[in-house]
Amino acid sequence: MRRNLISTGVVVVGLCLAGCQTQQPQPQPPPAPQKVLVVVEQKPPPAPQPQRPQKLTQAQIQILQDFAIKESPKIWQTIQAMRGEIAESGSRIRKLRAELQLFGRDPDADADYKALVAGLRELERAHDAIFDKLQEAYIAAKKYEAYPSRKDYQDTMKRAFEDGIQDANNATERYRAMIRQK
Repeated sequence: MRRNLISTGVVVVGLCLAGCQTQQPQPQPPPAPQKVLVVVEQKPPPAPQPQRPQKLTQAQIQILQDFAIKESPKIWQTIQAMRGEIAESGSRIRKLRAELQLFGRDPDADADYKALVAGLRELERAHDAIFDKLQEAYIAAKKYEAYPSRKDYQDTMKRAFEDGIQDANNATERYRAMIRQK
């Protein structure tokens, strides 16, 4: 029996050696490179900036002035009066600022100074609104000239003039109220 065990052990060892020799490990191909996904975070597009009113050229201002004098002189008179007041108030406010700073005071902390600046900004906004209405009236008139037989353009022009005149009247009243407050 011992011989059987030895011969069985030899056979097993022989098979093992034979199997090990015939089944040599095959070289493995190098592992495929892993694909790296790059995640790029997309930021939302920036919010659109509010449109700034475009600055008119001197030629455009002259066209609007001629139109206003011809069609609605009151609008142009109001615009001119407001421009004068804006320039004069701006000059006085700049002088006040310099005086406050001369004495070591912060103009931006002074309530009266801030009220004067706010009044000036209000006047500037009213001026710009009237000027915008004048531009609308001018464009409406040109549309009317292009289509003189269309009632809707006549109505558009009439509304633009009425709105412009109403805005001019309102601005004139605010301007007069500011003068009375002096």
